[in-house]
Amino acid sequence: MNCLEYTNYYFIGIGGIGMSSLAEYMLHLNKKVEGYDREKSFQSNRLNKLGIRIIFSENEQIINSNFKNSKNTLIVFTPAIDKKNKILNYFKSNNFKIVKRADLLADIVNSSFCIAIAGTHGKTTTTSILSHILYNSELKFTSFIGGVLNKYESNIMIKGSKIFIVEADEYDKTFLKIKPNIASILNIDGDHYDIYNDIDDIRNSFKKFANNLKKNGILFHNSTLNYNGISFGEDSFADAKIINKKNYNDKLIFDIQYQNNVYKNIVLNMLGDHNASNAMAAFIIAISLDIESEIIIKALKTFPGIKRRFSVELKNPKIFIDDYAHHPSEIESIYNSVKSLYPNKKKLVIFQPHLFSRTRDFLREFAEALEKFDKIALLDIYPAREKPINGVSSKSIFDKINNKNKVLIEKSGIPELLFEDEHELVISMGAGDIGDLVDTIKKTIIDQNEN
Repeated sequence: MNCLEYTNYYFIGIGGIGMSSLAEYMLHLNKKVEGYDREKSFQSNRLNKLGIRIIFSENEQIINSNFKNSKNTLIVFTPAIDKKNKILNYFKSNNFKIVKRADLLADIVNSSFCIAIAGTHGKTTTTSILSHILYNSELKFTSFIGGVLNKYESNIMIKGSKIFIVEADEYDKTFLKIKPNIASILNIDGDHYDIYNDIDDIRNSFKKFANNLKKNGILFHNSTLNYNGISFGEDSFADAKIINKKNYNDKLIFDIQYQNNVYKNIVLNMLGDHNASNAMAAFIIAISLDIESEIIIKALKTFPGIKRRFSVELKNPKIFIDDYAHHPSEIESIYNSVKSLYPNKKKLVIFQPHLFSRTRDFLREFAEALEKFDKIALLDIYPAREKPINGVSSKSIFDKINNKNKVLIEKSGIPELLFEDEHELVISMGAGDIGDLVDTIKKTIIDQNEN
């Protein structure tokens, strides 16, 4: 029985960024949807408002009786859920069909024309920009996004089903289930060594993903990667390249040279040099869909940005930027961008490591990326789906940072840290719940100035 043929869908971990968009899409298909999550979130509150019932207790007694019929109910879970979870085990013991989020997603996006955005970094930004472009075109599409777009206040866009846009996530090798018509590989970096043996194993998986293209499919890839496809980058030999890039009034301005054309004075309503490359990938994919360049350029200029992707939260009395960066290469990109934008400002970074395994695997790389900031404040590791690893903690990074201006703090200590701090630029980074502290950081910075 295909994942799309059920009447009822029960999502375990429904508040996750990937799960919540799927739950909303199934509701859009007039399916009955409910779910469980450990705690309330922006996504779970949004689903509640749409009429989806969510429980926040591992009590199978309060599952709606309509979802206790194994013949018409599909159970969808995220790998972040603990194997001992009582809700998950209730459905297992009663012989329900249980699938990972990736299986349902693959059945949806493979059913029509699919655009899949892959890469270790930049998937959410590129998918968001491309989705905004299509939203401003006549094309009918649905987009599953790994972040929340400003203005839309959503991680899914539903405007038809002729085209599906999806982030092709390499974690757990889930992207190998997707069979795209158009694929993009933004970059390949070492990560997820709880899943992959080494960097060669990661590269081989990306090759398998590229080989999943449907007949006559198109691959767009970073020019530093050796693939048969259309390359993009800043190299002179790239098929599409960015030229004349500059920052002006909190925007990126650049030209794109592609297919014997130069598209001039493209304005991206976003900062961060790495985001110019993401925008270029979205631009050339949109061109391949026969969207007029004028529509694409206008859409880039009005792009509203994504929460926690180089989000400038304050400009006065200090500059405060929040970002999802959780990998050493991403931290490096953020540092290079703020150094270019604000070369004379002293920079404080508040970083929350994500996952014990990632911290262990990239200890030195994290230290080397973070020590470039003028001051470093490290929070405890956000464990997500993992159990603690003996000997691995934020102090493991702290001890390797070659910069004496560093502190280990609890989340509750952030206001005191900021009240005593005189740095002119504050950056919060991490993929955990540090994003929940954005309002606290903003308020503290403002209150500090008033005092």
